[in-house]
Parts: sequence; C-alpha cells; structure tokens
Amino acid sequence: MSSPRSDSRLDVADLLDRPGASRRVDVELAVPDDLDLALAELPGHARLVGIVESVVGGLLVRGSLRAPLLLRCARCLAPVESDATSEVVELYADPGRATAEVEPGYVIHDALLDLGALLRDALVPAVPYRPLCRPDCRGLCATCGVDRNEASCACATTVVDPRWEALRGLRLSGEAE
Repeated sequence: MSSPRSDSRLDVADLLDRPGASRRVDVELAVPDDLDLALAELPGHARLVGIVESVVGGLLVRGSLRAPLLLRCARCLAPVESDATSEVVELYADPGRATAEVEPGYVIHDALLDLGALLRDALVPAVPYRPLCRPDCRGLCATCGVDRNEASCACATTVVDPRWEALRGLRLSGEAE
C-alpha cells in the first residue's frame, strides 16, 4: 500500500495506449473538499483496492472503495463509527479520442485519473440513511429530551392530536363504557 495522497489523482502513464495492460492499485486517497454529507463526516482517507485496465475506450477502474464514517444515531444522536464501502466500475476516457460524449469527471488528463468524481459517486450512496447506535435504540423522549437508553422519564407515551379530542367521548352502539 502506498502512503496517503494529498489529492485524489492517480498516475496512469504506463497504461495509456496499451489495451490489455493492467495494474493493481491499493491507494489511500484524500476525500474531496467539496464532498458535503449532511449527516456524516469522513474523518480519514478513502482506500481504493482494485485494478486499472487499459481498454480500447480508455481506462477501466474496478475495485472496492472504503472510507471511515462518523455518523449520529437517527434516534438518540449518539456518535456512530462505521465504514462506507462500495464496489466501483468506471471507465475513464481520453476526451480527444472518445467516440461518444465523455461523462464529466471521468476523463484522462495529462496521464492522470482524478478519482474525485469516483469517490463522490461511490461514497454518497454508501452512507447509511438512518444509522443506529444499536438495533434496539429507544431514542430521545419527544417531550423532555432525555435519552431513553440511559434513563426513564414520566412523560406521556401517547400524545393525542388535539384535532381528534372531540371524538374522545364518542361511543358506538354495542361498545362497552
């Protein structure tokens, strides 16, 4: 494994114009500064382990991407450490030789691949939608805010919507008092 990089570029000069050539990669990459995850932080570097293959249309990057995450529990707001993992397969093309439109961010420029778009596209959907500190998390009390995993409170557990209060005294025929 190489040392962490200060950016997300990968030198691929040895693979250009050599269809069939490939190289294994195991690199730690800086997470792009413009990656904004509202409920998560990426405290470290992302790690890409895989292979870069030279193909007729450009360079194919295949592998596994992993990055550490610092999240907040969706129920009690406790810190949750996790990893975002994603399998990636992306084609980088030389815009001067491409026969079709090249996807933005996936171009070969000066014999370098900028893996920033790949990191963004793979990491954002890998972040859990509702992270939990544990499966049976009881969350925070909606009335007083106490963490119900650590303490109990005397707050009512059922809150009746005041719009339905008028129906409280209604009894249907055959219903017990």
